[in-house]
Amino acid sequence: MRRGLTGPLAAALLLAACGSGTAAPPSPTPSPPPGSPYAEPSPTSSPQPLQRFEASLPAPVEETAAASAGGKLYVMGGFNAAGASLNTVFVFDGTRWSSGPPLPIPVDHASAATLDDHVYIAGGHSNGADSARLYRLDGNRWTELARMHYARGGHALIAAAGRLYAIGGNTAAANVAPVEEYSPASNAWTVLAPLPQPRNHVAGFVLGSSVCVAGGRSPNTARVDCFDLSRRAWTRLAGLPAPTSGAGAAVIGAAVVVAGGEDAGENRMVTQLGFYMSGRWSAGPKMLVPRHGFELALFNGRAWACGGGGAPGLHPVATCTSLGDPATSEG
Repeated sequence: MRRGLTGPLAAALLLAACGSGTAAPPSPTPSPPPGSPYAEPSPTSSPQPLQRFEASLPAPVEETAAASAGGKLYVMGGFNAAGASLNTVFVFDGTRWSSGPPLPIPVDHASAATLDDHVYIAGGHSNGADSARLYRLDGNRWTELARMHYARGGHALIAAAGRLYAIGGNTAAANVAPVEEYSPASNAWTVLAPLPQPRNHVAGFVLGSSVCVAGGRSPNTARVDCFDLSRRAWTRLAGLPAPTSGAGAAVIGAAVVVAGGEDAGENRMVTQLGFYMSGRWSAGPKMLVPRHGFELALFNGRAWACGGGGAPGLHPVATCTSLGDPATSEG
């Protein structure tokens, strides 16, 4: 979902950006085929499927944040079909979905991460207002922590080496170049070297001693930038198999997977999975249900993609699918 700039582009913000011309009707939420497992199966010697359907969310949502902690998966905020920012939190315990503690403010385009088995959520847009807020889930309540120096949405919040990193994103005015590092010990953010190509709708992941962001807009790009935490410097990784924005990313086993997304013009879905293994990217099979505007979250040994837009622009769905380790999975 585009977060535009001022001037002529402002008309493309949020709902107005959700597909120019005649918009396609919202895509129906696909139903899992008969016999599809909803929870992690019992241990078996048989390889697991690379992709599978999981239990659907209680309601369609798009541009959500997602993370897991304490043996539960959390899907937070986002847009509903009317384009309103949400404060809803959906919690999956491995068997069923339930409602969690509502976010303190409704927010879309936020990003979440897990650090020391706690869920953190940062930034986003709240019905058009840019947010710099950081919250941590403590039991059944949200604790507000130090705010980022820069409000941003459509960014990546990445946990690595005991800290959080906020990379990319934008406001109503511009893309946000400065990168920020959060220390839980001091409850403070430090500004780091800026992202070499500022952009929003990025997908974040950890690779070795680096935190990385892939894809994004604008322009539409396959670019991958990595910040080395030991050298405190940026490097550039080989580009994705295809440009994408609003995709999800995660590390599963020895592979980085980047899933879904759409082009920067919100006219075309990106359907293929991209895998980074042994120092190179390769194009994988099509995403089981192509979507954009979601975050991949590791849960029960798989990367879960819940909600998102099932068509370019604003078309939220309740679908959940998961990805297994490409090195050991079938399909």
